[in-house]
Amino acid sequence: MNRAIGSLSLIAFLATAAAAAAAEIPYNSKPSTKVGQTIVLKGVRSDCGAPARSFKQIAGYLPSSKLGTFSDGGVGTVQSRSCGGPTPARAVRFTATAKGRESFTIPGDDFTITVK
Repeated sequence: MNRAIGSLSLIAFLATAAAAAAAEIPYNSKPSTKVGQTIVLKGVRSDCGAPARSFKQIAGYLPSSKLGTFSDGGVGTVQSRSCGGPTPARAVRFTATAKGRESFTIPGDDFTITVK
């Protein structure tokens, strides 16, 4: 009986971990933040339903910024009109390092960020 409970606990844990890993990534095209803060800008998807790209693959498409740095926000999902719903994606984070306002493009989307 203890073996069955252990198996059920493992299944529940794996289901919870999968749900957490598939969290929806927000889209934040006009964020306002403060120096030192990190925010998620968007999720970058691959082909519809395909696994999310690695951050190393995405990094080559990211712009340079005078106001901060980009980093890996992990894997989740985005709501994609062209895919007809949720699809795997890699979150792109921005950490503010200087005050100002800046506009840039991350594959397919324009952003304007204000750092106070």
